Amino acid sequence: MWAGTAVQLFDLAQAPNPPRNPFAKLPGPVTLGFAPYGADLDRTAARARESGHELLLQVPMEPFDYPDNDPGPQTLLTSLDVAQNVDRLHWLMSRFQGYVGIANFMGARFTSSEQALAPVLKEAAKRGLIYVDDGTSARSVASQVAGANNLAFAKADVVLDTLPTAADVDRALNRLEAIARDRGVAVGSANALPVSIERIAKWAKAAESRGVLLVPITAVIARAKSS
Repeated sequence: MWAGTAVQLFDLAQAPNPPRNPFAKLPGPVTLGFAPYGADLDRTAARARESGHELLLQVPMEPFDYPDNDPGPQTLLTSLDVAQNVDRLHWLMSRFQGYVGIANFMGARFTSSEQALAPVLKEAAKRGLIYVDDGTSARSVASQVAGANNLAFAKADVVLDTLPTAADVDRALNRLEAIARDRGVAVGSANALPVSIERIAKWAKAAESRGVLLVPITAVIARAKSS
């Protein structure tokens, strides 16, 4: 029996002072999330795929303190009607190609509203995409909405860099590994901070020797559905 862990690294196109080539440090099974902004995004995403990574499109969604905290252009809002949000979603989905699913970018208010979130997840399901909740909001109803729409879904069990220090990321990775051993699978999420990339890369090198297999996000979803 193996303990499978899926690790997602978000905000690669937006991270402050990102490593020059993060793909060189991270093993292929780490899933990468890109916000739909930034120069040369399509080419950067293509390089990530060529390095063996599955990709997620981060969809900007309304946080509770919007507009003081603004995820960016075309953010999905609870104040918009279904057609307006779906139109924005289509624009966001056109920004680059090759992603296996979508994930929230911020969005604590939006993901707490079933009325707002359901049409977005229905649209993802129609296109054969998965939905990944980054685990940052306890109020998210994504799990219930995804289940009602037969949408492949995963939620991060541990946010690995809530406290972005090497010691705290290491402790979070230990928690993730413990959950994987207990349940069989676990999902972690992190931002594309240099410390996060460094600690995840170091942990991943030794994980297999401890009986922990790092897998892409679609493998975790497939295993969860088959169970």
